[in-house]
Amino acid sequence: MRQRRIVKTLLAILGLLAIERVVETGFMVWAWRSRNARALRLIKQYNRLTRPLKIRGARRSGLGAAVHHVGRRSGTPYATPVIAHRSAHEVFVPLPYGTDVDWLRNLLAAGRGAIDLDGSTFDLDRPEVVPIGEVEGLLPVSMRRIVRMNGTREAVRMRIVRPAA
Repeated sequence: MRQRRIVKTLLAILGLLAIERVVETGFMVWAWRSRNARALRLIKQYNRLTRPLKIRGARRSGLGAAVHHVGRRSGTPYATPVIAHRSAHEVFVPLPYGTDVDWLRNLLAAGRGAIDLDGSTFDLDRPEVVPIGEVEGLLPVSMRRIVRMNGTREAVRMRIVRPAA
């Protein structure tokens, strides 16, 4: 009896987590597609809370990616979690929030940065904002789905200078 209760409780918790994930994902898709400023602000706040975990995951396990950049005015080093794809000589980062984000402004102003991706760190230069259609065919199928679902319009393309030391 006790084991059944524990199993039912665990299943209920897993079910609630699954429902929460679906609602969260649906909300994010709606926010990105509608470009609702208030909803996008909420997503950015949520991402700020989870940022340290995402950056740690990009460095240690190769899950996700983290762009390293320097503040345009302050000169302060920052790391921002992103989704990214690497080809032989370039890295592509879809821009679901658009081009009005600080990390992108910092990269464009500096003309260079770095990224933790696939468990390695790469130095980058020549950041350039391009229409998503220009790089969509180079992205893996799973990332293409995310890009389409979010209604992403642009991506940043960066050249890999070398693996960072």
